[in-house]
Amino acid sequence: MSVATFLSNAPWTDRAGRVSWLKLACFLACIAPAIWMAWLWYGGYPHPNPIRGLIRDTGDWAMRFLAASLAVTPLRYLTRWNRLILVRRMLGLTGLFYTLAHLAIYIVDRQFNLPYMLLEIFWRIYISAGWAATIIFILMGVTSNDWGIRRWGAIEWNRLHAWAYPAALLSLLHMFILIRFDAFEAVLILGLVCFAIGFRLMRGRGVQNHPLKLLMLGAGLALAVALFEAFFYKWATRAPLDVVLKANFDFSYQVRPAWYLLAASVVFAAAAYARDRLNFAKSSRRVARSPA
Repeated sequence: MSVATFLSNAPWTDRAGRVSWLKLACFLACIAPAIWMAWLWYGGYPHPNPIRGLIRDTGDWAMRFLAASLAVTPLRYLTRWNRLILVRRMLGLTGLFYTLAHLAIYIVDRQFNLPYMLLEIFWRIYISAGWAATIIFILMGVTSNDWGIRRWGAIEWNRLHAWAYPAALLSLLHMFILIRFDAFEAVLILGLVCFAIGFRLMRGRGVQNHPLKLLMLGAGLALAVALFEAFFYKWATRAPLDVVLKANFDFSYQVRPAWYLLAASVVFAAAAYARDRLNFAKSSRRVARSPA
């Protein structure tokens, strides 16, 4: 393959072979965590057990990129910025890359003891959830290309890739069981994934751009996330439910995930309302200019 051919098919180019600044920025963001972790490993990983630290960090980045890939569709439809679709596949495949890195380092940590790892799948729920999610993500990664769309057709391909949502929930189950003290990011990602699922269901009913319904979705999920967080800490640390729930109203230390989710839904609802008013104004002007 010549250099020119490689550059024209590079991850940062569009289908015409031209550099897409959006894809280039996304590509740099995708490789930055891997470069940073490699640099930390070279200098001495800041963790009592470096391999365990690397397992944790690759798993965290896998979850972040997978959540980002699921957020593309709501953002695309709510902002009408259709160019976002250009980076959805890259984000999803990056999530798969960090998932496979997470799995590979886990296998190294277990010293390639395959019988023991197979037993772990049955012994530990978080291991079985992680394996199930990984298998789904691999199947989706293999078909996340033009060949997959041609092979199954657009409708069936979309149905196949809807499995990203249950796979993300399985990954979150894997993540939550391992967490004990700081679940802030995991709770926030859970809220975002649930918002993406809710938006998909609303889109199926054709009401995804309704401002009030978007606000209701966000408010309901914010309440659900706050309750889930309280019950999680009750399970993980025996913290009283009322103490964790009251922490949502104490802004002196940290704004809890429920408020970020509610704020995001308010922004999306306001954007949908503004877009509806703008479309209405444009339609009114066209009607006014049309001949009687």
